[in-house]
Amino acid sequence: MGQHPDLLMNTLAGDPRRLRGRVPSALWLGLAGLGGAIFLYWARDILLPFALALFLAYLLIPLVDAMSRPRPRRTTPRPVAAFLALAAFLGVGLVALLALGPILAAEANRLLQTSIGSGGHEPLITQRVVGTLASWRDKLYGTGVFPADVQRELNQDARDFVNGLGDAAVQALTRSLLYFPRLLELVAVPLLAFYILADGPRLAAGFRGLLPDSQQEPAGRLMTRLHRVLLEYVRGQLLTSLFIGVVSALGLRLLGLRMALLVAAVALVVEVIPFFGPLLWGTLAVVLALVQAPAGSPLPITVGLFALLAQQVDSHLVAPLILGRFVRVHPLLLIFSTLLGASTFGLIGMFLAAPVTAVAKETFLFLRGRVNQDGETPQLRLTG
Repeated sequence: MGQHPDLLMNTLAGDPRRLRGRVPSALWLGLAGLGGAIFLYWARDILLPFALALFLAYLLIPLVDAMSRPRPRRTTPRPVAAFLALAAFLGVGLVALLALGPILAAEANRLLQTSIGSGGHEPLITQRVVGTLASWRDKLYGTGVFPADVQRELNQDARDFVNGLGDAAVQALTRSLLYFPRLLELVAVPLLAFYILADGPRLAAGFRGLLPDSQQEPAGRLMTRLHRVLLEYVRGQLLTSLFIGVVSALGLRLLGLRMALLVAAVALVVEVIPFFGPLLWGTLAVVLALVQAPAGSPLPITVGLFALLAQQVDSHLVAPLILGRFVRVHPLLLIFSTLLGASTFGLIGMFLAAPVTAVAKETFLFLRGRVNQDGETPQLRLTG
């Protein structure tokens, strides 16, 4: 039994050629990823309007697709469907703003008044927190157990802790506002979303047309996968944010927290931030309970337990059911990407951490599959 000489030579020479072909491809992919990261950092000042427009567009894509789907009698043009979807969304948002805006503004003003001292006095929030902690300390250990100087030191530590939290929140908000769009850029968000909705398929096809013929089909499959990932993320995140917003508003109101609607609005927004979002709104709820409740009241404890319970239900029941693949991203990776986004782009980077991580993971899995597929060695056939 012999071997065909041409087949044997092609088989033996195939692996080095594949290796030489894969190394430049990997190098170009690495350079392209590095270039994209540098470009995003360079354009960070205008990144948020495009991110908001992309989120809004993916929120409305199912509606636009349904309206512009070909029908036997009449088909709505995609630009018209995009305009109608955006108009409906903005109309609902305007009605919600007019209905809830005054209540939220009043609660935010009340929070601001308790957070700022006047006439050389400590802010009310600091006084209430220190008084509540001192009352709990007396209940646990008894009155007069600690010497007066120790009690003063403990109270000062509580003041420093509360003031430190306030300073950290102000610094984080100030840093994030550096990347927040100006009014003109914010007005451009619906316009950008309209063009994404109206011309999205044509833009994707045009991008694929810029690639070599051999890469257009793989690029199309990758874009389809990323499109599906972003659609699932936007839908799932909207549902989980609405869930936690409604649950926190109803639960905190039933517990007696006066600023429950403000906490619910914050929870609805920061729920997008992995791991740290629930911690932010839970901490805010407990602090507001400390401000509202008299010394020794159990309200802060019940509010804290409720926030913890709501977060656990959301993390272990609601999110796995709705978000699917996103809960399969390892928590360490999500925490790393969230901290990296916060250090690079501030609060905006924390909001973008989850979708960017999911897109990067999906791209990596696709490219790894391509490399493994290209690296398969052909079978050596023997001929007699």
